[in-house]
Amino acid sequence: MTLGELREEVWNTLARYGLALHPTPPHGHHPNFLGAKKAAERLLKAPEFQGARRILAGMDAVLKPLREEALRQGKELLLPHPDRPGEFLLLKDLDPRRLKRVREAYRYGVPVALGGQAIDLVLIGAVAVDEEGGWVGKGYGFPQAWLQVEAPFATLAHPVMVYPRLPVPSERRVDLIATPQRLIRPGGPR
Repeated sequence: MTLGELREEVWNTLARYGLALHPTPPHGHHPNFLGAKKAAERLLKAPEFQGARRILAGMDAVLKPLREEALRQGKELLLPHPDRPGEFLLLKDLDPRRLKRVREAYRYGVPVALGGQAIDLVLIGAVAVDEEGGWVGKGYGFPQAWLQVEAPFATLAHPVMVYPRLPVPSERRVDLIATPQRLIRPGGPR
């Protein structure tokens, strides 16, 4: 199996069984899925989220509840610039209701260099993950392969996106995987 075939398998399964939420079809995205809000609620209770002061987050629809709650809690949010790859925006002291579309982050964020930022948690979307912390993304966009941050990486996944072990090489590692039913801590207590 190739990375592309794995992505297609997951996207097709989500679409076939009506598990994908907007944007649909899920193909080409880090999918938003049925149960994503419940998975987000599970991740919000994790000490890594609770203790984070500055969070780097992707712009995927599935991560919206996490971004909004981070802002509600007064956390600083770093987002990739929607139109300038490799550039980032810092949002702080922002009512999440003002950010109606995440693409409008440039209106409220201050451009910052990622290097030197004290980041406590990284939130990324996923196409597939495994019980060992392996991660496969959509194949482009955030998080870029060059992204190296000394902070835990966390993602949300529907159970059909979680494999015991990925059938392809992992593109990166994640430290927390929240599904609607459980919080997976690869290499640590469950």
